[in-house]
Amino acid sequence: MEQNNLKKILDILPHKPGVYLFKDEKANTIYVGKAKDLNKRVRSYFTHKKDQDFGTRINQFFYQVKKIDYIVTDSEAEALVLESSLIKKNHPRYNVDLKDDKSYPFIVITEKERYPRLFLTRNRNLKGARYFGPYTNVRPVRNVLETLRKSFKVRDCRQASPGKKNNSPCLNYHINLCSAPCIGAISEEDYRRNMDYIAMFLKGKSSIVKDRLLKQIQQHVQKQEYEQASELKNILKNIEALYQQQKIVLHDSQVWDVLGYSQQENMAAVSFFSYREGELAVINNFLINHIQYMSYSDIMSGFITRYYENINNMPSTIYISRQMEGREALTDWLYRQKDKKTKIKIPLKGEKRRIMDMANRNAQLYMEKKKFEKDSGHSKLYKELLKLKQILKLNAIPRHMECYDISNLGASFAVGSMVVFADGSPVKENYRHFRIRSIGGQDDYAMLDEVLSRRLSHLQGSGMDIENSFNTVPDLIIIDGGKGQYNVGRKVLVRYGLDQIDLISIAKREEVIFAKSFPEGIKLELGSPHMRIITNIRDQAHHFAVSYHRRLRSKYMVWSVLEEIKGIGPKKIKYIRQQVGSLGELKHYSVENLMNIKGISYKDALNIYNYWHK
Repeated sequence: MEQNNLKKILDILPHKPGVYLFKDEKANTIYVGKAKDLNKRVRSYFTHKKDQDFGTRINQFFYQVKKIDYIVTDSEAEALVLESSLIKKNHPRYNVDLKDDKSYPFIVITEKERYPRLFLTRNRNLKGARYFGPYTNVRPVRNVLETLRKSFKVRDCRQASPGKKNNSPCLNYHINLCSAPCIGAISEEDYRRNMDYIAMFLKGKSSIVKDRLLKQIQQHVQKQEYEQASELKNILKNIEALYQQQKIVLHDSQVWDVLGYSQQENMAAVSFFSYREGELAVINNFLINHIQYMSYSDIMSGFITRYYENINNMPSTIYISRQMEGREALTDWLYRQKDKKTKIKIPLKGEKRRIMDMANRNAQLYMEKKKFEKDSGHSKLYKELLKLKQILKLNAIPRHMECYDISNLGASFAVGSMVVFADGSPVKENYRHFRIRSIGGQDDYAMLDEVLSRRLSHLQGSGMDIENSFNTVPDLIIIDGGKGQYNVGRKVLVRYGLDQIDLISIAKREEVIFAKSFPEGIKLELGSPHMRIITNIRDQAHHFAVSYHRRLRSKYMVWSVLEEIKGIGPKKIKYIRQQVGSLGELKHYSVENLMNIKGISYKDALNIYNYWHK
């Protein structure tokens, strides 16, 4: 940012609470922060004072900032809410990104689904989910889930369209484990009420659940609905027994967390200790990068908001190791988000201080361990990535890579694959398949154009509700193919204004790499570690595409028996597959039911019926 432009922005910043956004030359948000006083806070980034806890001021960061936006709020607490929302939306590179040492299981309610699911998972990145936990003893938690599901009959399946009347209920409905929302056997209102009871129980509010169940029982008795009243009595009995057995395992009456802290150079470690009923229940370690641009207050505020944003059974107290700015606003934010008062304290003496010292030592040991791994094995990989940048003349070190491949047999079952590597390792939860939609013939270039367009359109701020992996801007895109595929990829990047992203393609047989600096191709040493990084991700993309292609073909082969029926071709088979669960189900359809399938005429229905019943 030129000094004159910077000075103009700093001069107009108000002395009010709010949120500020640092943006680079491509207008990408690289950091989001909150402030009690926007003017003082933002100015602090560009003043070189030795007594600031940022350490040596960061010229590198300074030169990346080309634009500063800001939003004024009524209070620091509101600024914290807005900051959290903007971080989720923009995924800034320099904000706190938690990488944990291990994962404990959580109970999850998929709140934003029409009929929410209830299940156990270690994945804390499910969108629109409520989390309860973590839990160290899995067996009793599974018993709790089984009792809750038996009592309230909520689903844990992945039905595509729950609520469709023509779906067939699964085995869980027949063994009385599910209320079958998939066939409309329960109203959305009643189903959500049952899920609310489960959420209240998991938060420790069993007395509210019991009171509401008793009220429902009385209402049914008054209406002489004795069967419904009896069913609710059984649920009430199960809830009372479950609470007595599992109150220590699940509930949060005596829960407090300790956050130890250590930092070295541009990394920080947070050691998370969770105590329940006075006993240490959970230990987890988190690594945070790019901390050279942040104060201790920034780091801990970011950690607390990121870690607890989806946790619904909050501790009564969070202990931190030293003073931090904005503690009151953070406490207010926790209360607004969780409807529970959680204190943030610094233990000064006694047992809590000894535990904090232990957590700090644990964080320091974890940091030393990670530093050793980086200096030994990880640094070797970094050097190979750096070699790729230098040899191929890339804009950035390719730490985040995406690779694409197209697999097809004629125009049928054409698919694309996207695999993702971070620091040389596969990130399999971010792999994606693409079913080709718009291409009628066998045109690999057009298919590649469609796949890349569908992926890269998400980087234009389309506002669509998409997976987190699609929000990440890759350092390098690799295409399985030759010069033609490379040219297609370059055109798509230019079309979406993303030509700053590095792009290469690699031809299979010759292993020639095409890049911006090597339009006629370049061959790297085949056995070299940096070349193996490229061939590994390319091979994974190919296998991932081929496996999906084969699955689609095998699925179609099952339904292709219908082509023996007069008048039934691939298009009508597609209509049937979309609306009928299986061939076995189709065999029991009457002519009238068959006519209700979109695209099937009376003559078609008669031919299909006669085929099964001749």
